[in-house]
Amino acid sequence: MVVALILVAATRALRFRVLWCLVSLIGVGAFWMEIDTGRWGFIPLAINLLGPGHAAGFHKAVIPLGAVVAIVAALRARTARAGS
Repeated sequence: MVVALILVAATRALRFRVLWCLVSLIGVGAFWMEIDTGRWGFIPLAINLLGPGHAAGFHKAVIPLGAVVAIVAALRARTARAGS
């Protein structure tokens, strides 16, 4: 998410950079595991800003969908500008 934020901020050819910076911080879905019991699960409708957060006794992970979309948009804007 941080790499996507920096890449988007550095891409001058990308329109609406501030909006793309915000999109790069969105994660969709959340995997979790309770440390003591080993229980685990997936929450598909979780929307997370700035990563998964933290709770005592749990490991969490987020699918960085916003970061992936923002990286693709920034790379396309860079190659389109380089090609013209």
